[in-house]
Amino acid sequence: MGEFLKINVPECPSGLKINEYFSYPSISLIFACLALSCFIFAIIIAFKYNSVDVFNKKIRTQTISNTLWIVYYLALGLRGASNTIRYAMDKTQEQQVEEVFFIASLTLHGFTALALSLALNHQRRYRSTSQQNTHREHEPLLLQQIQQENRHSSKFTATLKKHITPLEIFFLICFVCFLVFLYLEVDKEDTTFYYVLLGFFILQHIPIIVLVFIIAFSLSREGPTKKSRAFLILGAIFNLSNYLPLFVWAKYLPGGCPMYIFSYVDLIQIFDFASLLFFFLFLRSEYVRNQEECIWTAVSQIQDTFDFRLF
Repeated sequence: MGEFLKINVPECPSGLKINEYFSYPSISLIFACLALSCFIFAIIIAFKYNSVDVFNKKIRTQTISNTLWIVYYLALGLRGASNTIRYAMDKTQEQQVEEVFFIASLTLHGFTALALSLALNHQRRYRSTSQQNTHREHEPLLLQQIQQENRHSSKFTATLKKHITPLEIFFLICFVCFLVFLYLEVDKEDTTFYYVLLGFFILQHIPIIVLVFIIAFSLSREGPTKKSRAFLILGAIFNLSNYLPLFVWAKYLPGGCPMYIFSYVDLIQIFDFASLLFFFLFLRSEYVRNQEECIWTAVSQIQDTFDFRLF
């Protein structure tokens, strides 16, 4: 196992009954709560903030779709669950299992950065700039969703090219490079691979900062409200704790348990809860802002295409 794979976070608290069940009680419970919170948020978004009802039909357009946010919350929840198991298990007897969960956790960490970048880029493309008008749906919304189910492969390819931008391809390439050097470091245990891995890890998170800046400070009148922008900025600030892997924080932060049950590393992870909340408030605010327009657009297009001669 590579040097950085070893668990080196402070054991807080220690010498208690709970230590018989959790090797690292505080951080295990933090990740467990984080995972549960993420799954709850994902369920709420999926059932309440990802489509609108028009004439008993579920309508989902690009301007109100929060599918990428659901993917982000699910990935973050899975990462939290993986870390819960890793830090709860016996650190002396489960080294091989620990390595598996470490790789899974770090892979999911990279994937959450990818999902968040895609979610923010979707916000930029369809809700936050003058491009919002460019991407409005021109087909009747009900017919559009039915037609999507019957498209041929050629149409699927054309749609793929239409909706996937070079920027999103760049996000994916960074994630793939991160995975490659992660597994190279695990296999070769080379210092060069370690620092290249960290480089790609940080590079994955740079677009998040850029996209937040573009969305929050856009001069477009059609963009998010001031309240929404404040939620986004706060979410991004608290999300900064994810810009470095946990083993890096553990290496440079002071050790020990200054708050008896919490270490400095634990406090860093607690920032995730605030980030989750503010991102949720942001996407909810954007959904509410675009919901009415989506409904009226759907009704208008249905009226325009309705054949009254059938009655």
